[in-house]
Amino acid sequence: MLKANYEAEQAVVGNIMMNAAEAMPIVETIIAPDEFYVSEFKALYAACHELYKANKHIDVVTVLAIVGEEYKATVLTAANATPSANHCAEYARLVHERAQKIKAHSKIVELFEALDGDEDNTKCQEIATDALKCFDSGGEKNTVSAEAGFLNFCERQDHPKKYMRTGFSILNKFLFLDKGDFIIIGGRPSAGKTAFTLQMMLNISRNYNVVYFSLETKPEKIFDRLISNFGGVSFNRIKTNSISEPEWTTITGSFSEFQKLKFNIVQAAGMTTEQIKSKSIQLHADVIFIDYLTLIKSTGKGLYERATNISMDLHTIAQKDNIAIIALSQLNRDGKSAPDMTSLRDSGQQEQDADAIILLNYDDQNPTERELIIAKNKEGRIGRIKLDFNGDKQSFSAQETRYSEGSENG
Repeated sequence: MLKANYEAEQAVVGNIMMNAAEAMPIVETIIAPDEFYVSEFKALYAACHELYKANKHIDVVTVLAIVGEEYKATVLTAANATPSANHCAEYARLVHERAQKIKAHSKIVELFEALDGDEDNTKCQEIATDALKCFDSGGEKNTVSAEAGFLNFCERQDHPKKYMRTGFSILNKFLFLDKGDFIIIGGRPSAGKTAFTLQMMLNISRNYNVVYFSLETKPEKIFDRLISNFGGVSFNRIKTNSISEPEWTTITGSFSEFQKLKFNIVQAAGMTTEQIKSKSIQLHADVIFIDYLTLIKSTGKGLYERATNISMDLHTIAQKDNIAIIALSQLNRDGKSAPDMTSLRDSGQQEQDADAIILLNYDDQNPTERELIIAKNKEGRIGRIKLDFNGDKQSFSAQETRYSEGSENG
């Protein structure tokens, strides 16, 4: 068992005793009461925390009234031993960081016991994920004052944020894709959802770590499509093993650039949302694609309940783990010429949870044309974009002069 940072815990308590009015608002945002591991300092801080929440005065007298006179010597020693009242935040962070390590160490011990025992791999994976989560920066609360928020806004305007580029310049005008977003891409069978998201992945992975979870297609089939798109090589000749010499030259010549792309394909059939999360953390994902949402294994009495739970879980993962999630979803076969958000199959929860919903529309009468319908967009506009689809190259291209800029999405 790792030892607590005795000196840092003592310094935090000493700072509070010396000047609680200044120290407690700082410390309380960094350390939780259960992050003290020296029993006497844990009790003292818990008393300070209780008084602070009740908006009561904190000093030696009020604290000892809670913990008892037997702590008097400890309180006075802590106050006298504190090196500086100006470094309160740093002492608090040292306590928080040691607490993270202690919790992670405990989980690692639990993992070794599970590995040596009869626990299945899924349970071991969950414990490993919990160990990584011990280092989440959840100690500091996300409370922002009016002044801080305003100044941060000005700073962001001076230093514009770079959003993820989808590879479609027109779509980038609508979609400000960022880590933490949950995006749904819906389409009926044969609309080209997989090909479209693979092309997006190729572009995003130039600058971000991407993981593509394929729940129905084997990795080798995914790479057939990727190489066709990346090299502009005939998909039909790839599938029939009849690649021409010039095409082989193109493929081999593209390797140096292809290998620089930062993506992994995961054969994810039977995976749960928890396993997807664990794998994403393991691979340091900035963005994950899920093909497709309702194939994820989940609990629930029926398909509607399972789909609802999956959508809520993915939304939570995106928010808490700061990962952009782009999930494919099937649309109902209701005969509409143009789908809308109500066309999403199995659960209306997707409509509620998603930051943006993009629907890929396909007309049998125009096999080379597709239409992107931005049906929901919390951070931008809704509208429509015309695309050309080259099935033999597994590639989409925007019809640059033929799209509607749409309207604001309230």
